Amino acid sequence: MTIAPSIRLHDLIDVVDAVHPEPLQRLSGAMQVAEELGETADALVGHYVDQARRSGATWSQIGASMGVSKQAAQKRFVSGGAQPAAASATAAADQGFHRFTDDARAVVVDSQRLAHEGHHDKITLSHLVLALLRNGDSPVARLVAATGVDVAEVVRITVTQLPERAEHVPALVPFDERCKQALERSFAEAGRLGEEVVDAPHVLLAVLAVEDGTGALAGLGLREQAVVEALHPAG
Repeated sequence: MTIAPSIRLHDLIDVVDAVHPEPLQRLSGAMQVAEELGETADALVGHYVDQARRSGATWSQIGASMGVSKQAAQKRFVSGGAQPAAASATAAADQGFHRFTDDARAVVVDSQRLAHEGHHDKITLSHLVLALLRNGDSPVARLVAATGVDVAEVVRITVTQLPERAEHVPALVPFDERCKQALERSFAEAGRLGEEVVDAPHVLLAVLAVEDGTGALAGLGLREQAVVEALHPAG
């Protein structure tokens, strides 16, 4: 499979962080992704080697997660091989996706799946909305329905707003800028509601904020305050 040349290291790191909670799991996931990468492969794996080492993992454990011997791992990342890339990783790559709940992580994973199924080369807010609602069968879908909004109609309209099929789709589809803004804002939405972890409803609130009245959710009457009240009903 051909990798899009515009894919960036922090896009890969964002998704691997969201899917895998532990350093060694992330390293194994990075190895799978790296098989399909070009110039960024060593930097991606090196980033997680550095994280695994900082977490206290031994070179034997790191080698096992990479599918190589301890000596081979040390030779590649210590003795003149590719160096860990933590120093070059951007701040955006360390947004703390370990704070995502399983439901919030599932939204990220499902949005990736939807992009692949639709043959899209970017994950948009529409993918996030569809992943949040899961065709009406998710906690967020029930939350939206509780506000009086027709979930099936939101899904129908959102599907029409998906991008056109792309000629080439990368192995790991990157988020577009508005999608990144929503995922980053979800941390602030959780904090605003006094939560330390980011759950799927916080992603929903972030999407509403970034869409700023332009998406199917707001178009069908969903408002931030209604979501908050449904999350934390009075009395």
